[in-house]
Amino acid sequence: MGKFNKGVVLGGVLGAAIVWLNTTTKGKQYRTQLVDQAADIYEKIKKEVEESGAIEKMNKNTYVALVKKTVDKYAVDNGMAVRVKNILVRLLSSQWATFKKEVKK
Repeated sequence: MGKFNKGVVLGGVLGAAIVWLNTTTKGKQYRTQLVDQAADIYEKIKKEVEESGAIEKMNKNTYVALVKKTVDKYAVDNGMAVRVKNILVRLLSSQWATFKKEVKK
């Protein structure tokens, strides 16, 4: 299968997954659950950084490392699947700019 065909197939699968998450009741519940878990982890990270005062020395790489560590611990405590854990890491890692602004206030 050529690169183009692989891209078409992958795009179709991703499109179907996005439609499923946005239109079905179960997909909406799953998405809501992911966002709730991400919010819990985000608050834990924020609290840890505020208590330690490490925001001045923190850059995006250290933030992402902290996210991975915190999500790993949360995943073990809550019996989370690896796929869900990876989604949460990507979601929280993308929030560096927002995190930096909130913690500096």
